[in-house]
Amino acid sequence: MPNWVFIVAGALVLAVYLFSKFLGQRTILKAVMGEPGDLVNRAMQSAKISPRITSRTGEITARNFKVKQLGAQKDTSVFQFFLQGERADATIKLWMIKRPSGQWDIIKTDTLFSATKSAAAQASE
Repeated sequence: MPNWVFIVAGALVLAVYLFSKFLGQRTILKAVMGEPGDLVNRAMQSAKISPRITSRTGEITARNFKVKQLGAQKDTSVFQFFLQGERADATIKLWMIKRPSGQWDIIKTDTLFSATKSAAAQASE
């Protein structure tokens, strides 16, 4: 097999990895939520590095999200995401509203931390 085939295959794998790492989540949020997707993505990124959260959870190893409910009107939304840390997990809930100007704002947040993981629980993961 020619060497260029391996180079093209490697470039394709790298492109898919970079898309999923940097643009995949943002694209999915935008498709699911529409306009507030960018706001939620920024909130998830900042929560992942927040000293207030990481001091209790340790380094964040995984995250997951879901739309908890969409308001009857398209001007309110509740979003929930989960951060899995080394020592504990965190569940963060965002309440968002669309202002008359058309801009989405987070009006309330709530963070729930799970019990601290024991060494046995960490070893089983």
